[in-house]
Amino acid sequence: MKKALLLFFPAFLFGQKDIGIIGCNVKSFKTTCLESSNIISEIKYRHIPSGYGPAIIEKIYGRFSDLQNVFNTRTFKQNKIDFTCSEDVIYDAVNDVFYAQKKNDNRKFYYLYNSTDDEKSFTYRGTQAIKELKRINPNDPKKYLLLYNKDAENDNNYEVTYNYYDSGFLYTFHQRGNEFDEYTYEYEKLGNFIAYKNGSLWKEASSIFEDGIEERTITQYIIPESYQFDKKNRPFLKESRFIDDDKSCNCKEGYVTKIEFWINNKCQEEKLLE
Repeated sequence: MKKALLLFFPAFLFGQKDIGIIGCNVKSFKTTCLESSNIISEIKYRHIPSGYGPAIIEKIYGRFSDLQNVFNTRTFKQNKIDFTCSEDVIYDAVNDVFYAQKKNDNRKFYYLYNSTDDEKSFTYRGTQAIKELKRINPNDPKKYLLLYNKDAENDNNYEVTYNYYDSGFLYTFHQRGNEFDEYTYEYEKLGNFIAYKNGSLWKEASSIFEDGIEERTITQYIIPESYQFDKKNRPFLKESRFIDDDKSCNCKEGYVTKIEFWINNKCQEEKLLE
């Protein structure tokens, strides 16, 4: 199994391609708000590929989580990107991973990867350094009790994300302070998927193929509620205290990303069908 980049949330990894040169593989890319045509992220081209060279890119800008749908570690290094969403994008050379943090967030994050012989794997990112992850039963409806850190409830700087996957993400647990979220995933053919946050539809992706192009649509909805525990240790949903209220890149209802991939690398073709 290809090792996943571990970031705040993992759903961007679905359908990610091993792209050498963006202009040879990505015909178009744009993220807009669901409720408007406001552009959040974009790859702007001067023209599409011709001959054996890549397309000339005029500008790449936007949200880190959007751009991860087409960029991997190698292509983040190769391209000049204007991250316009009040976030700092950091390269961790030890773990060979890029990740984003809100501007002026100086917390240090630690990583842990694990892969076993049967290719069932998990990954971790958190403000607490750990040596191993707890094994969980993905079918246990109360598996969050094994991962929730009650000792960190009063520490708003405490944040962890656990990802469990097997040929795709199965379950993600995220905690910050006294709030936690659960993410589950359903897969279909051709890399299509549906992801749920705390039981509500959070993200979905689908592709259509025509004339040598894969057109991929990824829709993400705003789910502001996270779980907390009541006095009887029962989880209930409440609007999170950690919602990003910066207006530069936040959409009211959600985001939709449209990507056109060349099915064949255009820089390796003798003749181009324009």
